[in-house]
Amino acid sequence: MHPCPFSKGGIPLKDLRTYAKLLKNCYDYSFTSRYILEYCKEEADEVIRQADMLLNNTFVYMDRWDMEPCATPYTISLDTWEDSPNGDPEWVFMLNRHDFLNKLWQAYVLTGNRVYTEKLRFFILDWIEKNPITLQGTDATRTIDTGIRCMNWSTLLLHLLADDIISDADARLIIHSLREQYNNMYSRYIGKYALSNWGALQTTAICVGYIWLADFLPDNVIRWAWDELKLQLSLQILGDGSHWEQSAMYHVEVLNTCVKLLAQLRFANLIEKPVNIMASNAVDSKSAWTDAREAAAKPGEGFHPDAPGWLTEAIRVLSRHVLHSSDPSFQQLAQCDSDVTDVRDVMARAAALLPGGGIYRYAAGETMDMDSAWLLGRPGIHSFQRVTPAIPQLCSWNCDDSGNIFFRSEWSRDAAFTWLKNGTLGSSHGHADQTHLSMYYKGKPFLIDSGRYTYLEGDPLRVLLKKPCAHNVCVIDGQSGGEPDGSWSYHRYDETLKNYFAEAENAHYAEMAFHGTLLNGTPYLIKRKILVLDDGIWLSTQDAVCQGTHQVKEYFHLDSNVCVEPGKEHYLIHNEDVSLSITPSENLQFRFGVISKRYNEKQYAPILVKVNQMQDRLTTQTMICDAKYKVNSVPVYQLRKEDPVSSDVAAAWDVEKPDGTKKTLILWNRETYRGDKLYICHGRSVYGKAIVLSWTEDGCRVIRLKT
Repeated sequence: MHPCPFSKGGIPLKDLRTYAKLLKNCYDYSFTSRYILEYCKEEADEVIRQADMLLNNTFVYMDRWDMEPCATPYTISLDTWEDSPNGDPEWVFMLNRHDFLNKLWQAYVLTGNRVYTEKLRFFILDWIEKNPITLQGTDATRTIDTGIRCMNWSTLLLHLLADDIISDADARLIIHSLREQYNNMYSRYIGKYALSNWGALQTTAICVGYIWLADFLPDNVIRWAWDELKLQLSLQILGDGSHWEQSAMYHVEVLNTCVKLLAQLRFANLIEKPVNIMASNAVDSKSAWTDAREAAAKPGEGFHPDAPGWLTEAIRVLSRHVLHSSDPSFQQLAQCDSDVTDVRDVMARAAALLPGGGIYRYAAGETMDMDSAWLLGRPGIHSFQRVTPAIPQLCSWNCDDSGNIFFRSEWSRDAAFTWLKNGTLGSSHGHADQTHLSMYYKGKPFLIDSGRYTYLEGDPLRVLLKKPCAHNVCVIDGQSGGEPDGSWSYHRYDETLKNYFAEAENAHYAEMAFHGTLLNGTPYLIKRKILVLDDGIWLSTQDAVCQGTHQVKEYFHLDSNVCVEPGKEHYLIHNEDVSLSITPSENLQFRFGVISKRYNEKQYAPILVKVNQMQDRLTTQTMICDAKYKVNSVPVYQLRKEDPVSSDVAAAWDVEKPDGTKKTLILWNRETYRGDKLYICHGRSVYGKAIVLSWTEDGCRVIRLKT
């Protein structure tokens, strides 16, 4: 065993145990466990089941925010903490994060059986015995996993001390190991961590440890950790409140670790445990947030890294983005390296911790989830219950900095929902998904992102799911967009241009473009225009420019629950009782491919591929709408011309609903540089680049979205 000297004086261990007992009383084990057993019974039963497996060294990784889940149980000897039973090194990394320790403590609180805490104690001490902390590091001591492990240890240590489950000797050994690990993260820290979730998972863990253990630890590391965390958040959070890595999952990882830090600071405040001035400055925001202000807040509003309360406000803008970027059922999208994950627990914690949290309570639902209840205890549960739900006022969410755009018809589970993505690569978690489109109708997913499946180097599916062809985009000669050449690297990645966004009434319009060169050096430009109406109408135009003869494929990846019905004029796609039509059906090919909604899991799902040959330039349209609507293409005339213009110049579509009302959608694809600038459609004069004509018995209303 390591020796455990303490070079710094301070309060004796008995005073730390006193703070632990105050924390226990504030947290209120009895109240929290009763709440969980009443409102989260199935989750509580699963905790006990998994805790029983852990007694036999059997591990599964199926927590909601496990970065690399694995549902297959593996029983290991623990002769070493570095062996992978399935060949995936990520399994070892998950093991050494020690998130599973929380299940043993939770099972103890739920049952009162100390067999669980004895196993918890064994795991920690066994890990300390077998894993010396060195500058070189091992698969068991990567810095990101060290941060997560220390976060778990430092919070569990207080609970173990509160119930006198561990001796003073064990506590000193654990504290000494934490001290070593904090110093090791500090010594091994490299500059790029400032721009990575790796960095935040380390600094927040150190900050949490110092809340309770500052008297046993050196001062230099905590000063550095708070300063570095502030720098990390200032760099990583873009002006629109999204995380620069372009992964919904790692956005939440940074948010969740900040929330854990804020929760521990709240507990320290409640039991009057002093914290340093850096912590106080990070938490005590001077901004007055009400439910009404938060409901109307725009992307990124409120976060200023140099203002008091910067940690609290970072949590606010990150939480706000999670809310607005989630689907109608509050599921996270599989954006880049992300799983489809329920985000209502993230919303519950935001509701409990943030003033003006009504919109988060609305998303979280009537009761708090189990994980949030375990994290926040009685104070957090009561805080959550006091919040009145409030519906967000904004349905569209345009993220200028990250290139993500979200349209939502309303805040209900039956909403129409659209996600558009055309931004930079972000980190190595990014995919080649420029101009991607995902869409839901009446709450059901139709077009989706294909997911990530694995991080295992050399797995062909890992590379495939990062390619453009795994996204709902068009690809020239199989080359445009980018070419991944490994789990974390690209041979090339093409560049995005600034997006255009506009909306009026229930109509939304966006343009997304990117450019690059093919392997033979030929430059190209691809622009996607998308016109969306809230009542279930999507008109997409793909405009590709590339000199020479080429093949262009446009991909439509469908959810695994979608069934496809081919037709001569249009395809029908069905998700349970909701159906859409895709027009025209010309050049559409139907096949199946692989999607992955969760790491280590894959399933087959339908894909539609539109195949066209192009010479120098190709402009195509796709109309997707409610299958009950009648769809027809209609002519557009330039003023004083007898023949309609080519659809390459301007394309118009009539969409008639069963009640007789009609919408005409018109998109211009070429600049008018000869002749009159005025055009005629259905006998009406029109001018612009994106227009909707809304026809009723009372006449026609013109909605112009771009001039």
